[in-house]
Amino acid sequence: MPQRPKSQALDRLLRSPEYLIRRAHQTAGSLFASACAELDLTPSQYAALCALASAAPLGQNELGRMIALDRATTSLVVRLLCGRGWVEGRPDPQDRRRLLLELSATGRERLHEAERLARRARRRLLAALDDEEEALFLHLLARLDQAHGEASSD
Repeated sequence: MPQRPKSQALDRLLRSPEYLIRRAHQTAGSLFASACAELDLTPSQYAALCALASAAPLGQNELGRMIALDRATTSLVVRLLCGRGWVEGRPDPQDRRRLLLELSATGRERLHEAERLARRARRRLLAALDDEEEALFLHLLARLDQAHGEASSD
């Protein structure tokens, strides 16, 4: 079947930042899911494990803000990680309604495995770039996040 010529509107879409960022996000998510399939780990769950490894104990709302997740997603992530025994919660002595979250010993082990698998996904994602391009790409993504990060986490 012969290919139809692209319309100007489609051509503009395929070169637009919002489309290219969405496609890059899909690719990154797919590579991560594939690399971390043996752990059944999502990028959001991985982010929560990383945050808890570096800043625990954290309240659930604080965790969500730290990794730019909305409340509903944070709640789901925490529930799943606690259900697997990777994260433990204990009441905050200052506020008994607040649960303080920390990695369990199993969670630390799984995070160590996940870090190795995530590095593999990252290498595959960025393989098309040389070292200088990779550094520039990550710098520009960080600038976009800094400029628009608050708006994207609501």
